Amino acid sequence: MTGYYFWGFLSSGFFLSAIPALVHQLLVIDRRKHLKALGELAEPATQSISLNQIFSSFFAVYSFFLFGLVADSPDPFLTIPRAIVGILFFRIIIEIHRERRTKASHMAFFSCIVCLIFPFVLLLSGHRSTIYVKYASNAIICLAVAFIAQGNIGQYLILKHTGKRGAVSLPMHLVMFGKDLTGMIFGLEIGPTAWSIILMHSVNLVMRTPIILTYLRIRV
Repeated sequence: MTGYYFWGFLSSGFFLSAIPALVHQLLVIDRRKHLKALGELAEPATQSISLNQIFSSFFAVYSFFLFGLVADSPDPFLTIPRAIVGILFFRIIIEIHRERRTKASHMAFFSCIVCLIFPFVLLLSGHRSTIYVKYASNAIICLAVAFIAQGNIGQYLILKHTGKRGAVSLPMHLVMFGKDLTGMIFGLEIGPTAWSIILMHSVNLVMRTPIILTYLRIRV
């Protein structure tokens, strides 16, 4: 139980440290938007940021939020930090949507809206912790694993093919790496029932590593 609380607090701490990291990403975008408005930037303000990767990260965070919400006793370690981080990911999606106005950005934006409304519907329905909802939350996490894997591959390929760092924030990716490491250990402390949490964070650790390494090799 001591290990559970230790890794729970540490995992939550990394999620909370993701807040300034995501704010940094938003500030990078805002700074580039300002330079573009002044005519000092020839490329998009959100250059090199993968909408696919940002949305899949939002969905991964959301799936864990839902997992904690439908527990017999809602787990604050899983819900509160992830609610805050999820909203910041949504803010980045809004910035991408405003600039690109593509079919993909429209789909990501409105999918996030549906995801944000669903927990309120679940709470008001009185079926928050039924066995069927718990099965559904695990299924959503498994779907999120597939999303996050292909999303990270997409971000890696964009960096590799363009050869530009663009608006991609290294601090954000480093913090997310730490978040996944501590989250995986926290899942191990919870036990076999947290297999979906362990799976998600393990996949994310493996897939985020080449993004960080590729970013460090690029000079611009």
